[in-house]
Amino acid sequence: MGVCLAQGDHAKRQKVAVWKRSRNRQFHVFIIRGQAFFLAASRPTLRQDMREASRHPKIGPSTTGMAVLGGSFNPPHRTHITLAREALARLPINQLRAIPSGDHPHKRGGDMAPAPNRLEMTRLAFSQMPGVHVDDRELHRSGPSYTVDTLAELAEEAPGAQIFFLIGSDNLPLLPSWHQHHRLLQLATVVTFPRKGYPITADSLLGLDLTPTERESLLTNMLDLPADEVSASDLRARWRNGERSLAELPATVTDYLLQHDLYR
Repeated sequence: MGVCLAQGDHAKRQKVAVWKRSRNRQFHVFIIRGQAFFLAASRPTLRQDMREASRHPKIGPSTTGMAVLGGSFNPPHRTHITLAREALARLPINQLRAIPSGDHPHKRGGDMAPAPNRLEMTRLAFSQMPGVHVDDRELHRSGPSYTVDTLAELAEEAPGAQIFFLIGSDNLPLLPSWHQHHRLLQLATVVTFPRKGYPITADSLLGLDLTPTERESLLTNMLDLPADEVSASDLRARWRNGERSLAELPATVTDYLLQHDLYR
């Protein structure tokens, strides 16, 4: 079963789940906040399909869900802004949490700006986006900061809310190496966004520590966006080399970098 996030011209006229046939394939069409969500299925009945879907949370008709966009935000850039905007428009959520990482287990040392600077840049980058809340909880933890702990806290704070965790396709094959990744996949529906050079395919997940249900969910839930290639490390290198008009950076972030002399 697959999920394709797309708009339909007749979406506003539909109010219930219906069958739609297209040649030899069948689809369930769910209309959520003016968006048409098409679920391809090979099962003969809607009841059977919905029973199967209930075994692992998929994108559903909730208006109280939240998306989580974590990262070092070192610095925050155009991709973060685009992803937040598209998630708010396409997913059944009423808020997105942008969460700067603390002591990230996969990004320790090197070229990381101090946490207070990354937090302030993140606040500046999303300051004009209603629905985005910058959450600084990971910056206050001592020791390594794990995504699964953050998701568990959010689930406890918002019982019943469906949580969507956004991840780039470049990180998707690394997910099984994350701390308690099976529990992470139980706490949240992982939604992947494409990164250039990292196609989302079944082959990319072969041999990884994933159950069949987890693998299906990861291959199913993705945002249909153009593949992105913006790299924070490339932006830092270009800034260090003297470039000061980087189109990938929000103007507020550029001003902050100039004022605080980061990435020298």
